[in-house]
Order: sequence, then C-alpha cells, then structure tokens
Amino acid sequence: MGELLQRVAYALRREGVQVLRIKNGRFPTMIILNPSERIIKKSVEVRVNNKGQRMTKYVANEQGVSLYW
Repeated sequence: MGELLQRVAYALRREGVQVLRIKNGRFPTMIILNPSERIIKKSVEVRVNNKGQRMTKYVANEQGVSLYW
C-alpha cells in the first residue's frame, strides 16, 4: 500500500469511517462504510445498470483517492 493511501486511510479512520478494501494503482480507490458528513457533502451519486439491475453508488475524491460506498 502506498504512502498516499496510508495517509488517507488513517485520516478516514480518525473520522470514524470504516475502510473495507484498498486498491492501489494508477487510479487508487477505497471502498468504505459509514462515511462522515464531510465526505457525504462532497460526494456524487452514480447510477449503474448491471445485468438489468439498477444500483446507486456514491463517489467522493479525497486527496486523489476515489472513495466508493
């Protein structure tokens, strides 16, 4: 896990956010639970169709890391 991801994960955990999965790469991502109010305010709602099922996901950007829940 890269240094950027460690810093972001540590900051999120201090806010009470639970980090489920971390993926490092060109576009680092994290899947989280219990997002804080600050993250919810700056998030975007994304609707995805997967095999005929409509799902709603929320995405936020924190210091270059995409957060999904």
